[in-house]
Amino acid sequence: MEQAERELDARIDYAFSKAREAEHKAQDLEQRQGPPEPPTDEDVERIKAYVEGHGRTEEWQRVLERVNRGELTWRQIVEGLATGRLDRGVAAAFDSLSRVPPASVEELIASGVLAADPPAEPPPAAEEPPRPAARRPRPVEEEDEDSYFSNPLQHRRR
Repeated sequence: MEQAERELDARIDYAFSKAREAEHKAQDLEQRQGPPEPPTDEDVERIKAYVEGHGRTEEWQRVLERVNRGELTWRQIVEGLATGRLDRGVAAAFDSLSRVPPASVEELIASGVLAADPPAEPPPAAEEPPRPAARRPRPVEEEDEDSYFSNPLQHRRR
């Protein structure tokens, strides 16, 4: 019983040491990367267009009311998303988007989330690769049972 307890304690210690290592590596990585780049004006407009055009849920309605009252700006919302520092209401609004069915590309273009690019020209037709030279038929040898069984790979199936 005592040995089992020691082994269990050793495994727990090992797990905690691995967790601490992972935590230190994550902190080092965050320090090396520096602060995230701020979202562009285009990022802000695209998120705003998506929420107002397709993702308007009850939670977003509450956030939109706060924006209309001047308590929040769209830039603060998007920067909070980028940095992971969202207040509860905005976090709940983003979480509510998981209940919204995906929008089609046409809907996203119509709401201004995606740019309506002119149709791309089809890629130029690729040149046909050269065809391999025609295979010459193997000379037909007289087939008899003895030659077939001595080298069956030499003979074709009919």
